Amino acid sequence: MTGDCRKLRALFRAAAAATILLWAGDAAAGFEDEIQAAAPPPPVAPSGKFGMALGIAGTTDYVSRGITQTDSNPAIQGYIEPSYGLGSFWGDAFVNIWSSNVDFGDDFRGAEIDVAAGLKPKFLGPKWSPNIGWVHYFYAPEDVSPAYGEVYAKTDYTFGENDIYTLRALVFFAPDFSQTGFNATWVAGGGRVKFWKNFAAYAGVGYQFFENPNAHEDLAWTAGLSYYWKTLTFDVRYWDTNLRDDQCVVRSGFSDGCDTRVVGTISFDTTWSALFPRASH
Repeated sequence: MTGDCRKLRALFRAAAAATILLWAGDAAAGFEDEIQAAAPPPPVAPSGKFGMALGIAGTTDYVSRGITQTDSNPAIQGYIEPSYGLGSFWGDAFVNIWSSNVDFGDDFRGAEIDVAAGLKPKFLGPKWSPNIGWVHYFYAPEDVSPAYGEVYAKTDYTFGENDIYTLRALVFFAPDFSQTGFNATWVAGGGRVKFWKNFAAYAGVGYQFFENPNAHEDLAWTAGLSYYWKTLTFDVRYWDTNLRDDQCVVRSGFSDGCDTRVVGTISFDTTWSALFPRASH
């Protein structure tokens, strides 16, 4: 394989890996562009107070935008998110650090570390959950994938009796995708409906745009079921994309990395004050 071909594969492995937008209350998703609405986040700090959300998850396959990030193998993931309450208009300022093991093939195995910062404003009212900011993707070792960042905006909107329905919309924009000199945009949306006890069903769809005319754009979709018990979330979801095997080799390093798959995840999400109530006073 030529040096240029190796570089191209590395770039598009990064494309598959670059999906993380951390959402407090969803350790498995990372700082993720998840296209389905997530579980309710942990309580945030009141205005003028510091808070800390944290979580850990185990998943049978780290999938991002429909593409495996671990060669269809399990992953352990976790995050911490310190925040500060800014009041009823600006909401909460936060920093989020999330990490997972990744595997894009021989010589491309290691860890993904995502660092994000932003605001969760409250001026739209209690039914809305906007989240705007910047996320930067790092990899260790550095040759696993080029580091780069995305600016993002997303929101959930709940409605119906007891807020049974949730809709989500999001957009991520990378001004210099994987240090290629080209930009890229991920646009997605989805919904969730709560039903019997703590069960919920969800579905979503997203599209990855590339400015680079030689890149392989893709449509990804997902659907699944979740069960929430106290601070634990049990999730089973279906993923698929419209990428062909030859396109998927470039995007993920594997011909079957974009195929239909079912992923199971168990995650634990909580806050520092819930774990150590005395230390929080």
